[in-house]
Amino acid sequence: MAEDLEIKEQLENFENMLMLRNYINRMLKYDLSGTHLSLRECQLLMYLYQHGQTGTSELAQIFKVTRTLISKTIGQLIQAKLIREQAHLNDRRRVDISLTDNGIKQVVAAKKQISNNLQSMDATKELLRLTEQIASLSQ
Repeated sequence: MAEDLEIKEQLENFENMLMLRNYINRMLKYDLSGTHLSLRECQLLMYLYQHGQTGTSELAQIFKVTRTLISKTIGQLIQAKLIREQAHLNDRRRVDISLTDNGIKQVVAAKKQISNNLQSMDATKELLRLTEQIASLSQ
């Protein structure tokens, strides 16, 4: 009987975590509206903006996805002229990725758009509710 209650609680917590994840994803998509970037593209650009240049393997590790997926995203961002690849100075096998001037402008514009989107929605109430749900899961 006690095991059944524990399993039931675990399932309820799991359901709550899934609902939270879906809610956070909806908020992030709303925040990115008007930027013309996917969540992954925006994350990658923001990371490069904060850290300068890096390699494909490092990005795959940081974002916990495959190198293939990162390479696909990088290809899209290169086509859009937001990032560039260049040979590493000390290791010819390595290729470094960095933002172009256009990429920097896009990140600044995306940050401004996200800020405007957050201000236009009633984020405070939603974020408080989200915080309460996360707190209840940790108990």
